[in-house]
Amino acid sequence: MHQAKQAERRIDCLLIPLRDRQLLLPNSAVAEVVPFSHLLMSDMDVNWVLGKLDWRGSLVPAICYELLSEQSPPEPNPDARFIIMNTTGTDNELTFYAVLVQGIPRLLHIQQDDLQEVESVMTGQYDKMAVSMPGLNAVIPDLDAIEHTLSQHL
Repeated sequence: MHQAKQAERRIDCLLIPLRDRQLLLPNSAVAEVVPFSHLLMSDMDVNWVLGKLDWRGSLVPAICYELLSEQSPPEPNPDARFIIMNTTGTDNELTFYAVLVQGIPRLLHIQQDDLQEVESVMTGQYDKMAVSMPGLNAVIPDLDAIEHTLSQHL
């Protein structure tokens, strides 16, 4: 019984490396991690949409989280990847999108009690909250806000 309660409070997450911070996402939010590849250009009026990625026969919009958050873009990085994001389902037009990341995401099994909100860290418009746990700090992104903004520009 004790193990079942522990498993209930455990959250399977991915720690996503960006330029100067890490995102913490539930494992279920990420469909796949794919190698960096060339993007098909798009005629977007915003710099944070990098283009479209051909993923499994679908064209998926690719974004840069740093540019979306009005931060400096990452430097070219041979370890860069794209994570293909499952959407939250609030927009029927958008089923997947890609986010440029700066390395391979790391799987974490977090106990809910270990996750502490850090209110002293400045968060941006697309950050839900900054969190801390033993040995690391991360930002939980506001996926609904990201998807809403992205769908307005498609």
